[in-house]
Amino acid sequence: MRVTFLGTGGLVPGLPLTISGKRGMPSYMIDDDYLIDLGEGALRNINAYGVNLHAIKRILISHLHPDHFLGIVNVLFSMVVSQRQEPLEIIGPVGIESATRNLLILCKIPAVAEDKSRKFQLKFKELGASESFDDIRTARGSHPCEAHAYRITRDNKAVFYDGESHYIKELMDLARGADLFISTVAVLERHSIHVAPDEVGPAVTGAGVKRMAVVHWPTKFESNTDDFKKIMQNYYDGEVTIMEDFSTLEV
Repeated sequence: MRVTFLGTGGLVPGLPLTISGKRGMPSYMIDDDYLIDLGEGALRNINAYGVNLHAIKRILISHLHPDHFLGIVNVLFSMVVSQRQEPLEIIGPVGIESATRNLLILCKIPAVAEDKSRKFQLKFKELGASESFDDIRTARGSHPCEAHAYRITRDNKAVFYDGESHYIKELMDLARGADLFISTVAVLERHSIHVAPDEVGPAVTGAGVKRMAVVHWPTKFESNTDDFKKIMQNYYDGEVTIMEDFSTLEV
């Protein structure tokens, strides 16, 4: 299983994560068929990397904050313009369908929002507290808005991704024993909304995972990721990779 990190930046007003132009909003790809999160402007990096949007079978959204979700508008618009015909499933928190359709209508793109106008079927799955289907397991986390973590298993390898939730028991159970633990680390000190190194480090250790990838990390380290890696290693003894845009990991 290959994980491609299309966008690793973002914007958290008042915190050390700002738009610099060096990194795109959060967006990740599993092999060639799943997209996870589509932050604002995600299509830029998707096109720059050469992603075949017709091969994408599912879009998984962790939560509906704009730096993880707003990019869905242009991604869907691009699929329509390029004459996609294969069905597409969008998975996310309660409200994902109405939020997506209303965004498209608000942006005056009825040809994407209305089922009769598209050449491909658009299906939605709104998640409960926990779900298990096909190669996906999910758990609802702790965040100001409803947020979900994902575990994807292929060829006996498992990738866990937390979309900004704090590490409550349900997420720890979902992550346990994964081959790769992907976590956002947007702040340096514990915050009511975002996780910090001293929270995620013990969480990865507690889940029994030997390898972690850090995304959505503070802008101040864009020119010295080794310094941020050292901070993470104060709280976690396993392999730490600070992901940058267009980087990949094989699992």
